Amino acid sequence: MTEATLQPAIELLLVLTVQTKLTQAVNGTPLGDHMIFDVVSGTFEGPQLSGRVPATGGDWVTRTAAGSRLDVRLLLETHDGITLLFKYTGKASQVDGQVRIEVAGTFEAPQGTYDWLNRVQAFGLGATSGDTVRYHFFRFK
Repeated sequence: MTEATLQPAIELLLVLTVQTKLTQAVNGTPLGDHMIFDVVSGTFEGPQLSGRVPATGGDWVTRTAAGSRLDVRLLLETHDGITLLFKYTGKASQVDGQVRIEVAGTFEAPQGTYDWLNRVQAFGLGATSGDTVRYHFFRFK
């Protein structure tokens, strides 16, 4: 790799909006408080893919004094009926009184139209509003 190739450009991959519901909490463990959120529904939209998030998957959050860690597994159903697995992890913290979520993730896609996603390292920022989380995911060009 040359120095020129280390100057990446980024592009929007998708905007993901997910509604969640707290289903279980385990508080007071030595590693922090754990909260398990189930996915209720959602949508995603991007330049090359769009669809819905079915009511499956979830977000396992660990809260500590330093902030929260996320571990998310989702199924994405594209507008043309292909099911994708999307896994991402990250952290959430307070920045200027607002929740800021920073994440990175990968996809698993079957051969065909969306197999290019198997080579993508996605990264993004998210914010919460009530029981809804909205992320903007990007990728390197």
